[in-house]
Amino acid sequence: MNFKLILANIQHIKELTFSIDLSKNQLMCIVGKNGVGKTTLIRAIKNLQSTDTFAKTASPYIFNDNSSIKYEVDEHIYDFKFNPKLQVIDTKSLISDEIKKSIYVELPIPHGDRFSHFQRLNEIDEALRESISLETYGEPAGLIAFLSKVYRTDRFNNLKEVVIKGAKYYFILKEDDFYIREDYLSSGEFFIINLYKMIQRKCKLIVIDEIDISLDSSAQVNLIYELRKFCIEYQVNIIFTTHSLALMKTLNDLELYYMAMDQDAIVTLQTHSYNYIKSILFGFKGWDRYILTEEEMLESYLLHLIGKAEIAIFFKYKIIYVGGAHQVVDLMKRNAEIEFFSSPENVISILDGDQKSKENGSTIICIPFESVEKQLFSHYKSGELVLETAFRKEPENPKEFYNSVSQARNGNHMSLHDIFSFINEKMEEEVEEFRTKIINFLSPS
Repeated sequence: MNFKLILANIQHIKELTFSIDLSKNQLMCIVGKNGVGKTTLIRAIKNLQSTDTFAKTASPYIFNDNSSIKYEVDEHIYDFKFNPKLQVIDTKSLISDEIKKSIYVELPIPHGDRFSHFQRLNEIDEALRESISLETYGEPAGLIAFLSKVYRTDRFNNLKEVVIKGAKYYFILKEDDFYIREDYLSSGEFFIINLYKMIQRKCKLIVIDEIDISLDSSAQVNLIYELRKFCIEYQVNIIFTTHSLALMKTLNDLELYYMAMDQDAIVTLQTHSYNYIKSILFGFKGWDRYILTEEEMLESYLLHLIGKAEIAIFFKYKIIYVGGAHQVVDLMKRNAEIEFFSSPENVISILDGDQKSKENGSTIICIPFESVEKQLFSHYKSGELVLETAFRKEPENPKEFYNSVSQARNGNHMSLHDIFSFINEKMEEEVEEFRTKIINFLSPS
């Protein structure tokens, strides 16, 4: 089974061609700098399975009259064109149910199943309780073994399986018939269970954006070893993106693909070695100091602060955003053991303020507020930040508010520079103290 798509004129991408031979039953990891089209590609793959994917997960402004996606699945061809009335791309063709069932896609936060599972299983809870009472559940030995190998723990030994209306559900049975449903496990554990279900169904193409985001570094590495076995055993192909160095290092050269965009907005995807990608993405050579942080927003904020310093920065430095706070600190600890970045004194972690408990004042430092988005939202809610016009729909959380003001086309628009400057002015002393710590790290003793 061959799968190919040709994407044209969507967002800032002029052309992106992707193809895979699904008879190879392989792992395929796609890495690349932000904005080159990784998530757009994953949305495009899911769009064949669920044709309203872009409408649900992306802005309509990413399309124009020339936007299109062409899919070729063996002898089947499906053409999606821009529909000006609906402001999306769609097709008049009926997509084969067999093709739809052969594809499973897990999108990144906040659209992925692992981030929206809370209380999803409420409708079967009564049947689940009855199964526990009558002891009509089974023991999923394969899933228990999978979870145990990924997490290196026996915590899942009492995992049970129940079939309700033809579908399998899982729970951990505790004493006195107390139980923990699969949707109340951590997002990472729920994700692993859901991934196992898709593999068991023998979905021919499984695609996961940001596979590392819910897993610690150890679990990431263990997961890859197990997935490689599953690809052969269940004849599936698993494609994923990642920012995790620990995960990339476990991959074979032919499993690692680098995505890039040229000056003409043409996207290419080619296999490259781990060392090549490590150098291109993180620039490990030629840097004196390394700052590890959680996300791109925090990286931008640090660059803003350092750029405002009144003295020239002595050391050459590199800021690398890794993922969650645990992954950041874990990567720093791994460097202390192996020194793949530099000697330990040349590497620090900077986290959002909601990770204050991890701060030690020297190698782990937190910004003076919970996060950029939360701080901006708090100023808005308190009335300190006054916008020119009212929102059509009042933002309910920090992410919504940030997206609204950063994408606004009226007087409410705030650039990253505007946002950072506003926050810094409101917490001048705390920010200056924090900035001094960074500058000291980037300066000779």
